[in-house]
Amino acid sequence: MSNDIESRLKAALRPVAPSTQFSEKLVAQVCAGRSMQMRPRRLAAARRPLAWWLSASLAASVLLGIGVHQHLQQQRLQQSGLEARREVLEALRMTSQKLNLAYEAVKSQSTPPADEKSGA
Repeated sequence: MSNDIESRLKAALRPVAPSTQFSEKLVAQVCAGRSMQMRPRRLAAARRPLAWWLSASLAASVLLGIGVHQHLQQQRLQQSGLEARREVLEALRMTSQKLNLAYEAVKSQSTPPADEKSGA
């Protein structure tokens, strides 16, 4: 039984010389396939600089966006610092005025009036 299957397989898989028509078609398809394969490679090679420029411009855009964001954040921080400085100076000015008023009040209470000085 196994010999029968084996002999049938050998007969079915025996080498057969291809016809000349088959060989011609195969060679034509292989040549056409090579020329078709060469074209996309040439296009791919032509697109490499374009892809490089696109990726470089995308990276530059991202870096520019990050830089602008950092710059704006720095400006906001500087503005808030200037506003805080203005508020501190205003508070110091008001404090100085109040202290001057308090000093004048204490000074006027501790100094006797001018007519008391001359009468004594």
